[in-house]
Amino acid sequence: MSELVSRQDRPAKGDGDRAVFDRLVVAALPKARGVVRRMIGHPEDTEDILQEALLNAWKAFPDFRGEASFSTWLTTIATRAAVDFLRRSKRWRSEAQIAYANVAAVDDAWRDEIISTFAAPDFSFEVREHVAYCFACVGRSLPPDEQAALVLGDVAEMSARDAAGALGVSESVFRHRLAAARQAMRDRYENLCALVSKTGMCHQCKGLRESAAEGRRGGPVPDVADYADRLAVVRSASFADGAARSLHDIFWRRTKEVEEAGVGSTERETNCGVD
Repeated sequence: MSELVSRQDRPAKGDGDRAVFDRLVVAALPKARGVVRRMIGHPEDTEDILQEALLNAWKAFPDFRGEASFSTWLTTIATRAAVDFLRRSKRWRSEAQIAYANVAAVDDAWRDEIISTFAAPDFSFEVREHVAYCFACVGRSLPPDEQAALVLGDVAEMSARDAAGALGVSESVFRHRLAAARQAMRDRYENLCALVSKTGMCHQCKGLRESAAEGRRGGPVPDVADYADRLAVVRSASFADGAARSLHDIFWRRTKEVEEAGVGSTERETNCGVD
C-alpha cells in the first residue's frame, strides 16, 4: 500500500495530491506487485523494491500526465527498479532448485523447517503454484533485461508497445529479448524438469505433492511439456498468495542463500521422495 512511503520521505505537496496518489495506488499496486514478485520471487526483496518504486512514483507524481494509465506508469517504475536490483545481484544458476534441495537434504534445520511447514494445519500443496514458483526461479538465471521482457510479455501479457515502453526500448529490441528469453527457458526446462523431458533431473512437483498429507495435495500434476501449456499454468496459478505460499517463501529465502554463497551441487542427489 502507499503507506509504505513514509510521510517524511514525501515532497511537500498538498493533502489533495496525497489523497489522489493514495487512491490511485490502491488500484494499481496489485499489478505492480505481481510483476515484481514474478521477477524477483524473494518476498522481502519484492517488498523492498516496491517501497523504492512507490517512493520514486510519489516524487515523480507531479510529472504524471496520464498518457498511460496510472497502473501502467507505476508498473513501469516498479519493473525498472526490479531490473536494477537484478543487475546488482548475482545471477542464479538454472539448477538453483536442485542445489537448494541437495543442501536441504543434509541440513537438519533446513529439512525440519520444510517438514514443519507441511505439518501446519493451514498448509496445502498445489502443484500449479509450484510450477509458477519454478518458472520464476528459473527465470532468475536469465539476463535481467530478458527476464523482464519474459515477465511483461508472456506472463503479464502486456502489449509489445507497453512492455517496450516500460523497459525503455524499441519494440524490435523488446521482441528480440522476449524471443531470446523464451528459447532460453525452453532449453533450460528440457534439461531440468522431469515433467518436460525424460532427462529432466527435477522431480519437485511430484515429490512435494506426494509428501503432502492426503486431502492436502491440491489438484493433479498438469501437462506442462509444451512451453505454451506451462505458461498457461503460470499465468493462472496463484503465485504470491496461494495455499503453498509459506513453503515457497522458505524456498525463495534459502535458495537466495545458496546462490549467493555458490554452494550445493547442481547434480541430482535427491529425488524429492519419488522412487
